[in-house]
Amino acid sequence: MKTIPVTRSILSEFALGEFFKSKYQLDDYLICVLFRTGINHTYFLKAEQVAYVIRVYSHNWRSRTEIKEELKLLNVLHENGLNVSYAIRDQQGKLIQELAAPEGVRYAALFTYAKGGKVRFMDEKMCFQIGTLMANFHQVSGQVSLKRVIYNEESLLQQPYEHLKQFFSEELEEMQYIKALYESFDSADFAKLNSGAVHMDIWYDNMAISANGKATIFDFDFCGTG
Repeated sequence: MKTIPVTRSILSEFALGEFFKSKYQLDDYLICVLFRTGINHTYFLKAEQVAYVIRVYSHNWRSRTEIKEELKLLNVLHENGLNVSYAIRDQQGKLIQELAAPEGVRYAALFTYAKGGKVRFMDEKMCFQIGTLMANFHQVSGQVSLKRVIYNEESLLQQPYEHLKQFFSEELEEMQYIKALYESFDSADFAKLNSGAVHMDIWYDNMAISANGKATIFDFDFCGTG
């Protein structure tokens, strides 16, 4: 019987946990559990009083260089005192692990756990604190350039609209609305805008709020320069 190739796999919680506990010399009592599958897969490696996050990148989703740049940004932010979930080095000083998955090599990394939960509806005080965190983030990241996607008028406006035209008629009211927005930027001088490393996906699902109201941002998978 012919074996059907795998395009995406869900890795064994137990095997993944044993791999990371060995690589990072972590306590044997930690349990690995799958938290969520998506573009990347997220696992928790945890016990009652301690927890880590394992992210397993999908095969061919990000290059090693792109992941390296993401983790570099996280560590710069952490070193400057910002509340982010950052990558941890293993016993050999490596940040990125290679896993031999059925579909091919998948990269993985171990992150600090962002304490707290997700808060969808926030009061003014919480919004102010998150805005301050974002401002401090951009104060630091304005000095950082990443070897990743560049977010500019072409990647944010031109390419998406051209892509949509393959599937939707330009006569649709929604397409006309998007085109009007797109054209409203024609007079903008993007060269005069501040630039630096950006998260590009900050929303309530990518931050944790602790019991004392402290916000921590995570999931920088879409970060780039913009």
